[in-house]
Amino acid sequence: MALRFDKNKVPHIDLGSNLQISLDFTEYNDKQSLDKAWQELHETSETIEVRLKELRQLLKNEKDLNIPIDDDAFLIRFLRPRKFHAERAFETIKGYYKMKANKDFVLDNISAKAISVALEERVIQLYPLRDQHGRRIVYMEAGSNWNCSKVPFPEVIRATHALLTLLSLEPRTQLNGIVFIVNFDRLSFSHLGQFKPKFMNNVLDYGQRYAPMRIKSINIINNTTLFNILFQVCKPFLGQKWGQRIHFHGSSIEALHNQIEPHCLPAKLGGCMDLIDYEGRVLVEFLEQFQDKFDELNCYGYRQKDK
Repeated sequence: MALRFDKNKVPHIDLGSNLQISLDFTEYNDKQSLDKAWQELHETSETIEVRLKELRQLLKNEKDLNIPIDDDAFLIRFLRPRKFHAERAFETIKGYYKMKANKDFVLDNISAKAISVALEERVIQLYPLRDQHGRRIVYMEAGSNWNCSKVPFPEVIRATHALLTLLSLEPRTQLNGIVFIVNFDRLSFSHLGQFKPKFMNNVLDYGQRYAPMRIKSINIINNTTLFNILFQVCKPFLGQKWGQRIHFHGSSIEALHNQIEPHCLPAKLGGCMDLIDYEGRVLVEFLEQFQDKFDELNCYGYRQKDK
C-alpha cells in the first residue's frame, strides 16, 4: 500500500490486488453515461449551452460573489446536481457561498493538512470501487472506532466536505452521485454529546440544499437504541428527499447489500472486495497532491464588505 504516480505523474493509492484509489477529472463520453445523463439530468450538448448562458446571466447580478463565471466546468459542477435547472443551480451557488462565509461552519480554508487527523484516525474512508450504479462509496465511523476526543464532530464534517469537494470535481461522480455507509457500532453517550442541534441543523441544511453533489443514499449500519435518540434530534431537519434516502440496516448485512452490491464492499461489510485496511496517512498524502485545487476553490466566495 503506497502513494504512486503513473507515467503522466497522476497520483493514485496502490492497494494491491489490482485495487487503487484515484480521481478522474475527465468528461465522460461513453454511450452509457451520455444516455444516463439525458435520462436523469436532461443533459445534452444543447442543454448545457443554454443553461450555462442562463446561469451566467443570473450570476452577473450577484455583484459581491467572486467565482469563475466563465469557467464551464465550474458551473456545470453546480448544474448537474440540479438537473440543469439554472435557477436552482443559482440558488445552490448563493447558498453554498453564504455558508462558506460563515466562519462558524467548516467550508472555508480546506486543505489536506487541515483534515489530516480525521483521515489518519480513519474516521472517513474512500473505497476504491464505485457501486453497481457508478456511485462513489464513502465509509464513515461514528461509533466505537471514532475517537471523538481526537476528532470532534465538526472536524469529521470538515474532512467529509474536503473529500467530497474533490469527488464533486469528477464528472462521473457529478452524474452518478455518492453513497455513504455510516457505522454507529457501540455508539456511546460521549459520542452523542458531539451532535449539537444547531450544528446538525447547519450540516443537514448544507447537505440537502447547498452541497453541489448528488447524495444518493445514506446507509446506517449497527444502529442501536442510543442511535434512535440521535435520530430524533436530526429528524426535524430532514426534508422528504433525504428522509427517503436514509436506510437503517441495523446488523443486517443482507439489507446493506440490497443497496450496495457485495462486489464493491470489503469483507468486514460482507463483501468480496479484497481490500486491506489502508493507513489514513496515505490518504492524506494522496489529497496533498490536489492542494492546488483546494487553494483555487478557497479563493472563491462573497467579498467581505468594508466595515
